[in-house]
Amino acid sequence: MSSLTLPGWLTPRPYQTEAVEAWKTGQGQGILNMATGTGKTITALVAATELYELQGDRLALIVAAPYTHLVDQWTADLEAFGAIPFRAYGSRTTWTDQVTAAITEFAGGVRDLITIVTTQATFSTDHFQGLLERLDGSRTLLIADEVHHMGAPHMRQNLPGEIRARLGLSATPERWYDEEGTGALMSYFSSGIVFEYGISEAIANGYLSKYYYVPHIVELTADEAESYYAISRAIVRLLDDEDGEEGGGGGMSLQDNEQLKQLLIRRSRLIGTARNKIEILRELLTEIGPSNLIHSLVYCGDGSLEVDEEGSSDIQEPQTDPDIKRQLRIVTELLGSELGVHAHQFTYEENEATRERLLRDFEEGELQALVAIRCLDEGVDVPATKSAFMMASSSNPRQFVQRRGRILRPHKDKRHSTIHDFIVAPPAPLEDNGLDTFSVERNLLRRQLQRVETFTNNAINHPDAELGGIPTTQGSLRDLKRNFNLLDM
Repeated sequence: MSSLTLPGWLTPRPYQTEAVEAWKTGQGQGILNMATGTGKTITALVAATELYELQGDRLALIVAAPYTHLVDQWTADLEAFGAIPFRAYGSRTTWTDQVTAAITEFAGGVRDLITIVTTQATFSTDHFQGLLERLDGSRTLLIADEVHHMGAPHMRQNLPGEIRARLGLSATPERWYDEEGTGALMSYFSSGIVFEYGISEAIANGYLSKYYYVPHIVELTADEAESYYAISRAIVRLLDDEDGEEGGGGGMSLQDNEQLKQLLIRRSRLIGTARNKIEILRELLTEIGPSNLIHSLVYCGDGSLEVDEEGSSDIQEPQTDPDIKRQLRIVTELLGSELGVHAHQFTYEENEATRERLLRDFEEGELQALVAIRCLDEGVDVPATKSAFMMASSSNPRQFVQRRGRILRPHKDKRHSTIHDFIVAPPAPLEDNGLDTFSVERNLLRRQLQRVETFTNNAINHPDAELGGIPTTQGSLRDLKRNFNLLDM
């Protein structure tokens, strides 16, 4: 018999209880902005359970998650709360009849509880929305996991207004470079962000592990610098022609200017796959010692254009990009063939069964390192991780905050984590034929330094900390900041 009850083993943490109360105060509509690893799923299910009981043990619960593996995780978590969920994704012929029958039974009073877990892509289809119209919106709760995804244009236009109770979850609810999408989410979830629990609080209270943060400056090779200059000059020319601002400001729209978009993609890939990253990684791993390397993650670049976080569908997929595949292969070979580290890539090329086996081997220590692109960004738990090497050079807050959260999950066998971050130094700006590229390079570096600042503020080796022998971020980056007039960061 399906129901929603708190498992006997669960005692909600104080901040989770506070989050649920804040959501209830917001009339059952709002977003929980909680650091990755602090138990957003459990918090949401506690809220759903309370609503179920408040409504006389009667509820239609819809969970929309961005990826299929998250659908499977939500299904398992719901089962722990006593529910028998329906999974709705993939070919509609595999689930439509069951879901339709369950909705009919709920509407007719035969069922008091129905739980449907789906992907956000399926949720936004007209077919699924048509099924939702058969539900009593006053008895329905929508939980949107990683809710920032649902601010994309093709998704936000299908957010059902008839559903009364709405709960969004994310460690990064604001959409990067998308004020309209962020505004649409805040409006749909009525009260906006009703509760925040950040990484500082989580670390201080022992819910996330402490960490050291060590940045490494990466110089471009001569041929990479030459390519970079050529791209920068082309970008400046376009920006001057359009009287806009890099990154989609002013009169420049990436959606309307394919040439600019392709230039930014080329620059992103050049930075992400800078060859000297491999040399620095080799030096680091040799210094650490292969035998001492355990529970380590290496994030390679993915080549994505970071101005529009939902624009990846318009770009060549990382798995097919030769530079991305080359970096992934070289890093994996460096770890395995050269250093004798038991490592394996963890990408979308591996099937679900293989990824589950890899995560199990990693947890048990049989696999020392995982080499990933994006697969570990959202919804994959790797709490055993003790060290991470961030070669991706991402300036997208959604990506680097999610990745940090994966690393900082507590584990019985670790006292702290160490994050090695690879910061690509733009070449010295040139003035060529009246084109001054300084502002372009400065903006690029500023975005990387914003990541550095975010990571630094909560690290054990914060610039204000007095820890002999532990490198701090301020000193290692001072010269670079001075060259680009960014000492105020």
